[in-house]
Amino acid sequence: MSSSDLLRPCVSDDELHLWLRLYCGLNVARTGVCAHHQSPFEYLRSAYFEPARDLVVWAPRGGGKTRLGAAATLLDLLHKPGVAVRILGGSFEQSLRMWEHLVPNLEVVAEDQIESKKRSARRITLKNGSTSAILTQSQRAVRGLRVQKLRCDEVEMFDPQIWDAAQLVTKSKNVTGVSDSSGIVCGTIEALSTHHKPFGLMSRILGNAERTHTRIIRWCLLEILERCPPERDCKTCPLWDDCQGIAKTKCDGHLSIDDAIVMKHRVSSDTWECEMLCLRPSTKGAVFPSFDEKIHVRAEDPRGEPALVGERETGIGETNELWLGIDFGFKNPFACVWVRRTGTMTYVFDEYVQEFRTIDENMDVVEARPWPRAPRIACDPAGAARNDQTAQSDHQQLKKRGYAVKKRSSQIQDGVEQIRCALKPAAGLPRLFIHPRCVKLIDAMRRYHYPNQGEVPAKDGDDHIVDALRYYFVNAQTSWQATGRVY
Repeated sequence: MSSSDLLRPCVSDDELHLWLRLYCGLNVARTGVCAHHQSPFEYLRSAYFEPARDLVVWAPRGGGKTRLGAAATLLDLLHKPGVAVRILGGSFEQSLRMWEHLVPNLEVVAEDQIESKKRSARRITLKNGSTSAILTQSQRAVRGLRVQKLRCDEVEMFDPQIWDAAQLVTKSKNVTGVSDSSGIVCGTIEALSTHHKPFGLMSRILGNAERTHTRIIRWCLLEILERCPPERDCKTCPLWDDCQGIAKTKCDGHLSIDDAIVMKHRVSSDTWECEMLCLRPSTKGAVFPSFDEKIHVRAEDPRGEPALVGERETGIGETNELWLGIDFGFKNPFACVWVRRTGTMTYVFDEYVQEFRTIDENMDVVEARPWPRAPRIACDPAGAARNDQTAQSDHQQLKKRGYAVKKRSSQIQDGVEQIRCALKPAAGLPRLFIHPRCVKLIDAMRRYHYPNQGEVPAKDGDDHIVDALRYYFVNAQTSWQATGRVY
């Protein structure tokens, strides 16, 4: 490939990889190292070749996200005439980091392509009509925008309202010279970030990507680590637990092993596993740090029985109790969980969350579910207040339907501590399990958190269904004590 190939679109992975090495000085790792991880090159090829699609990139600190985003922007500007690319960072400083990679690279390889009269500190235009600019984190900067590519760097730091507004800014465009024969550059949004918090915006983006089958590209320290020289002794290496020797055979990245070792010595294991190994988000600030989907989410209850499928006719047996846990709401959602209790074992096997419906409308839906009728309802003591429209309390309406209403008063922390105990007892095995169909509860268990320096969990939407579970535990605890069972 010669210098004359700078403006010729790449038509294969090999050409793209060589182009990046010649014009950006990047030797990007092409294969993933860890199971279920992809390579950094997979992001570039997915972003470059049309028809491109929305992407979510989960990568470690120092994992090259910002530099690769700049390289993807350079490729778009040079190879997709007339394309409009915008860079939006979690802060203006973050936007500048990608910009400060892009502009010097462009000046070195294609300064003659820059329209000097249309250039500013935050915007650049090429002679082929392509443009790129950096945006600030504001509604004014995002709304009304129409571009083909929006690259969002460190979305974990975004204002969620800005992210929501950004979802409507892209528009596909017909251009000449693109690698796809259709000549269409697809309108796409890319979210690039580390994943700090289970209750942050990145968690929400990843969850939505899984539901909508949006491509998630993920790599960790090992995908960017350099090849380990043979003279290094694996037995004494601080990275052995992470690499297990594969750095000598599979790694081919840019991060030096010495730098990786120094960084590992500086941080806690939680930070290392979160920000460098990308195993999971940090548990700092989480109300239920011991909640683990691999342990607590099961399609069968702990005895190996299915989740009450078809049991309306056969009954549930003498050793089982059915409960509903309910958090009342109208503008805030009404939340309900179905619980089967066996001894001290709790299995949540269904959920229902709905706003802007009356208690009777909600209970009609609850009772239409294909489960045996739960005779007991554990709920918010505040439900004893009379409704302005019906002159009856929520408790009274439930009693009219034939339910035994349990409404023990308690502090939030009391119920939270009981849930924690069931998730991970000081002695014995876990006693709380959740069916995979309870997606809102599972998501809330991950995301439920304490605000900065707060002692009470945040009331930001995840609390309602957790409250329904909490009311069950508070009231079922009384039942256990009354029957002499040990909790």
